[in-house]
Amino acid sequence: MAERVDVCIVGSGFGGSISAWRLAELYQAAGADPASILVLERGARFKHTDFRQSMYVGNLARVYELIQSADGNGQVVVANAVGGGSNLYLAASLRAPTETFERRDHRPDDGGDRRMWPGPISRSTLDPYYARAEAGLRVNRPRWDQVSKSGGVWAATLAAAGHTCDRVPLAIDPGRCVNAKWCHTGCIFGAKNTVNTNYLASAEHAGVRVRPSRQVELVRRSLPNASGYRYVVTAAEIDNEGDSPTRQPTGNFEEIECKVLILAAGAMGTPVILLRSRAAMPSLSSQVGKNLGVNGDHIAGAEFDPAQLRAQLGLDYGEFYKGRPITTMSYDWWTGADGTRFNLQEIFLSTLTNFLYDDGRPGDPSWWGLDKKHSIATWNNHIELLAMVEDTNDGEFVLPPQEGDNERPNAGPVTVGLFTYSFSEQSQNVRAAANAAMKSVVERNGLGRFLALTESKGAYCAHPLGGARMAETKDLGVVDDQCEAFDNEGLFCIDSSAIPTSLGVNPSLTISAVSERAAEQLVKRSEDFGLPKAPKGFRPRTPDVYVGDRVVPGN
Repeated sequence: MAERVDVCIVGSGFGGSISAWRLAELYQAAGADPASILVLERGARFKHTDFRQSMYVGNLARVYELIQSADGNGQVVVANAVGGGSNLYLAASLRAPTETFERRDHRPDDGGDRRMWPGPISRSTLDPYYARAEAGLRVNRPRWDQVSKSGGVWAATLAAAGHTCDRVPLAIDPGRCVNAKWCHTGCIFGAKNTVNTNYLASAEHAGVRVRPSRQVELVRRSLPNASGYRYVVTAAEIDNEGDSPTRQPTGNFEEIECKVLILAAGAMGTPVILLRSRAAMPSLSSQVGKNLGVNGDHIAGAEFDPAQLRAQLGLDYGEFYKGRPITTMSYDWWTGADGTRFNLQEIFLSTLTNFLYDDGRPGDPSWWGLDKKHSIATWNNHIELLAMVEDTNDGEFVLPPQEGDNERPNAGPVTVGLFTYSFSEQSQNVRAAANAAMKSVVERNGLGRFLALTESKGAYCAHPLGGARMAETKDLGVVDDQCEAFDNEGLFCIDSSAIPTSLGVNPSLTISAVSERAAEQLVKRSEDFGLPKAPKGFRPRTPDVYVGDRVVPGN
């Protein structure tokens, strides 16, 4: 007998947590019990004090998955924990430029000429939801005297080359931040505003239930006589506990029947669930699993000459590892035709220097050579650069196995994903243009040396998007502008999988704004789905802050 709830939310990242909170406050206002809202999460639950500032593979395997494509052309980093990617993101929180939503460029095999985003969504229509998400995530723009050392060097380097630079808004609490610059394995200080400190925490305090270590395998329709219940979710229990978890299904399964189903397992999870469920739900769009993108992520680096920094820029310091992970970026290349634009952002990844990029010299990679040793030895003078280009969402999922969303050979962080990725000509050209721009700025007058990413083939990203993209019609996408699946009432994809194009900026805030909009529309239509009706005068509120246990320096 399936467990019955009003709403089942699969995934606890930005989309899932925002949906949980908006529905929780609806239930509270209507005098209903939010316990009928259930969130399923594949990963384990962590407190801030459970995280580690360590690159040890055993630590990374607890919170990360590195998914390698079946064809070897892509590597995607995703989170595996309650709170989803908010645990590991670097907190850069930017509104996407107006041009993003007006784009018409796409792969030649991807339909006719059209606006890629549905008509009702534009920068202006999303702005109120951006503001709502900024309030919920406590986004603030740092002052120039709060910019990190690496961010300051990037700003000065750009200025010397005649370019502009601006500060990046961050979802980081300045009072709790100690500038450790180690956000990528979870913030032990509780300074980074993850959904575990706002949206999800507020939803749980209201009564929403979160069930970790549950991997959704299949969705099917309820029987015709199910009295308003629409979907049945089959979930496998995952072994995430103990000193040596297998991170594999334990063999125990449970079924949850719901009136509304919100898939929020992310671009690497939601499309796979839908693909596996297609036989039981033939009305799903044929676009499921297609148009997977990487938000145009393109990583490179720069090795600066300390003597030239002093001589040319008047900067007498190295130690770029101090400060916050992302603080400055330039929009100067966000001009021209669709598909040619990109932005350049300073981003700290130097703890990954041993395997992130080669030394930038032509020819074979020099992993074992003296040049590579030099590159590693001088990491203290490196910064990383993230070009976010306008590419064409070149990935596609293949039919998944009966269980799980990836092939996991062991309990480590690396899995083989069931997707392929092959750059279009446009995607290659815009990346080449970004490389040329970075090289020109960094190597001007011998200031530094451009370091190309040469040891990872194809796409390498931490910002997967698409696979269940929103569109005007079912033949072009999986969900409409409200993130509801075409011809499947009450089934929503409220997460990164619904985003139809690369964004030109870090995607978390846009995912959150789209999720806020979708959740608002769901609340307005709640009675249609058999959920409580919003009382007169109901207004969404900003979620409270719940920090919880954290490391406090000096204590």
